[in-house]
Amino acid sequence: MVKDVVRAATEAASLVQDMARSSSAVNLDDKDLSWLLARAAWDCYEFTGEGFNGRLKLLDSIAQNSKGDNKYNILQCGLYEILDGRHEGKKILAYRGTDRSDFLSASVTIAQDLSLAFPELLGGPIRTTIAVAVSIAQDWDPDFICGHSLGGLIAECVCGETGKPGASFNAPGPWGVIPTNNLLTGNKYCGVKFEVHLTEQDPVSQVGSYLGPNHSHVGTPIWHSGGNHLMDPIIKDLEK
Repeated sequence: MVKDVVRAATEAASLVQDMARSSSAVNLDDKDLSWLLARAAWDCYEFTGEGFNGRLKLLDSIAQNSKGDNKYNILQCGLYEILDGRHEGKKILAYRGTDRSDFLSASVTIAQDLSLAFPELLGGPIRTTIAVAVSIAQDWDPDFICGHSLGGLIAECVCGETGKPGASFNAPGPWGVIPTNNLLTGNKYCGVKFEVHLTEQDPVSQVGSYLGPNHSHVGTPIWHSGGNHLMDPIIKDLEK
């Protein structure tokens, strides 16, 4: 009896989410653009420009660390310009994920991570961060948005609120285990070109709703072989 009820509830929940996701984001189908987004998402951790091959330029940034006024920022992000190819002149806004290089920014981003795990008790930090990220996207008006890890989740939520295309990389799913805890509150991602890239053996890529990572994002994930949370496996695949 109990098993039947659980099975029926699970099937009903699955049906509801499948119906909701029938109007989901679609893939970019542009490997070169995906590579540029991946490079920007990885660079915004430290703003080194490494691996750009002269194809991206940092135009503006918001830092998050213990130096000067930066200590008041709740997220770090960078605005990049594409310098060549079919998207020349277009701009990418990249959100950084969890940082552990600086005590203050580590404290802030880890608090955001904890609020993902316990949204009922600690949901304030991540919801506030998403609201700020949406505001930045509206002010800077980029052509594309992206992020890695926590930054990828933020990018998906910004897509939901603004309809901006882009990509997320190794991000936890914004659709929570409990529907009322979902962080993806906007629906403007429907039909938008936004790719979700996940790595098979990355534990963060497995985080999302109880239906699994394939049902936890704005679009159907593209899976990459690999065993860590870094961007290497994804970037290598995009360079093939």
